[in-house]
Amino acid sequence: MTDRSIIDRYAPILFHYDLYPEHIEHLGKVKQVKTNRGMFALKEAHMNRQQGELFVQVMRKLDRLGYHQLIPILPTKYGEYILSTEDRSYYLMPWIDDAPYQDQISREEKIIDQLGVIHRLTAKTDEYSKDTIEEAHQALLQRWDMRRLELERFADEAEGRSYISPFQLTYLTHVHQMLLMVEDAKRHLKNWYDICVEKGTYRTVLCHGKASRKHTLFNKNGDPILFNFERASMDTPARDLALFCRQSFVYNLWNEEEMVRWFGTYDRNISLLDEEKELLFGYLCFPEPILFSLHLYLQQRQEKPELYHVQRLEKRFHMMRKVQRLKGYILKKEEQTAQFEQ
Repeated sequence: MTDRSIIDRYAPILFHYDLYPEHIEHLGKVKQVKTNRGMFALKEAHMNRQQGELFVQVMRKLDRLGYHQLIPILPTKYGEYILSTEDRSYYLMPWIDDAPYQDQISREEKIIDQLGVIHRLTAKTDEYSKDTIEEAHQALLQRWDMRRLELERFADEAEGRSYISPFQLTYLTHVHQMLLMVEDAKRHLKNWYDICVEKGTYRTVLCHGKASRKHTLFNKNGDPILFNFERASMDTPARDLALFCRQSFVYNLWNEEEMVRWFGTYDRNISLLDEEKELLFGYLCFPEPILFSLHLYLQQRQEKPELYHVQRLEKRFHMMRKVQRLKGYILKKEEQTAQFEQ
């Protein structure tokens, strides 16, 4: 697509902001727009009307709460924040350059600190009936059981073949340990359920849903600036932290002590409750990353070499083993802290 055709495509949208593009650089879902009024970022998103309205509400809520470590969205000249066509939604932000990161503290530690701030500002505890908690418990349990069947089905099919591919062989080597992880995750889910039923309450916070360095810029002072709140919602903090960890593990040859620092930084803003820790461990112990690798293999085994898929799978198994050690390390630290306080 030529520069002229790109400008012609997005000029009608930018007209709503009284912006007349001089140049547009196509950067995936984000378009860098150069105008005589400066640089802007036009985001192309897949949001229906309800999702768009919720997204705007989230951004307004954070602004009211005085949280400004994010890229704001700009209104059109008619006061709208989301523009929708037949199959796309668009919103505009000021363009912010991502400065070179040179701080000794990891990016992830700073991002999880901001999650802690957002969770603290938006935390809300409500009473829930046993039936409501049971429904949530059963929904997640059924989802995990379906995914376990999917993992077992692939193992059964691989064992039944006369020729086993390198990916299938690697998978079969680890499948027993993986199924033990599923049972461990379900045990933590049961602990979460038992505590919630006893308390009769459930805490929710505003969850970013996609927090990671992919959705964070850092200014020249090394301060994080979050963006992409399109899937933000009120949910348990355990889910937001689990999603953050899964997104962040791939960037670090991290060790258990570094992870403890992440959670220590988060804890200085808001402490996880016992049931939230159980649910977090459940999310982290369930071998979801293995399932993602399996799906990618099934979808792209003709497009990517076998070695690529084997190495990706091995990395995910290695990560899951580290998660198991991390859980034990955190629990040990908590026991030591409790003994010291006594």
